Amino acid sequence: MHEKGNNVKVLVTGAAGFLGGYVVEELLARGCTVVGLDNLSKYGQPARTPPVHERFTSVVGDAADKDLLYELSEDCDHFIANAALIGGVRYMKDLAYDILATNNQLVGAAAEVGMRRHGEKLRKVTYVSSSMVYEGHAGSGFREGDERVVAPPATAYGFQKLAVEYYARAAWSQYGLPYTIVRPFNCVGAGERHATHGSTSSGEQQHMVRGHVIPDFVERALRRENPFRILGDGRQFRTFTHAKDMARGIVLAMESQAAHNEDFNLSGQHGCTIAELAEFVWNRVNPGEPLVLRHEEAFPDDVRVRKPDTRKAAEVLGFTADTPLGVMVDEVLAWVRESELTVVDR
Repeated sequence: MHEKGNNVKVLVTGAAGFLGGYVVEELLARGCTVVGLDNLSKYGQPARTPPVHERFTSVVGDAADKDLLYELSEDCDHFIANAALIGGVRYMKDLAYDILATNNQLVGAAAEVGMRRHGEKLRKVTYVSSSMVYEGHAGSGFREGDERVVAPPATAYGFQKLAVEYYARAAWSQYGLPYTIVRPFNCVGAGERHATHGSTSSGEQQHMVRGHVIPDFVERALRRENPFRILGDGRQFRTFTHAKDMARGIVLAMESQAAHNEDFNLSGQHGCTIAELAEFVWNRVNPGEPLVLRHEEAFPDDVRVRKPDTRKAAEVLGFTADTPLGVMVDEVLAWVRESELTVVDR
């Protein structure tokens, strides 16, 4: 059973980010009233043009500010806790401490405000976790619950995302705050760009570059990098999910009565190895031109296989994601071409 969007008010943190923008659009399409909060720290102004809509209010501010969250959550039926420091493998390595410390502040604030608001109108908090909680899994077909029996994640990002899930369950256990946990797998769409210069907690300036694999490959294929650099042997396996599908899955999880105090893997069905992806992107951008791969040393924490079991989301939420890889790559290609971004070597 799913709630009707009409007369439902939702607070979304990280609303101006890559995935957050798609979530806001999905909520508005379903008739919800949305309050979006973002501090614009990663991209500056929103990566994609935010919707202009009578049911959408955009607020610039810190999602770790409990007083601000409490104010914005007034009369909200739902809270999607999406704000986080997030990026690719280099990002996770370079900002390991900041990811751990900042993201803990964000999830702690979300849970605390949810507990204060629960018992008023707020029904539950939907927490956005990550596929990285399964870092310690040695096989494929990750199922909900496996994250609590395999070795804990080795990266600070993966470990902190696992902590998000413990926050959710602890807030329910002690204070009765209902939750839903969603775990996105390799979200793809328009909107990711080179991040702005930002300060780490130590005060050092970091220039963050586009870190996710498809936009990174598209950008380098456009500048005709050949030999084409990939990390490791290229046999790492990933599934990919269109951001519109992902946003739909998150909102379905938010709405579903059956999703209370449950967790869900959200992923597309299409997957390939990193080497296959490089060939696919290259041929999409430079058809007919032969490609030579140049293998670079992989990060030691790079996960070999990310291939989830998604039956629970299909059975409980009615969620499946089957957008073809070519559609996703073409959308990113159009975005990168149109945004006229400065190429940054790395």
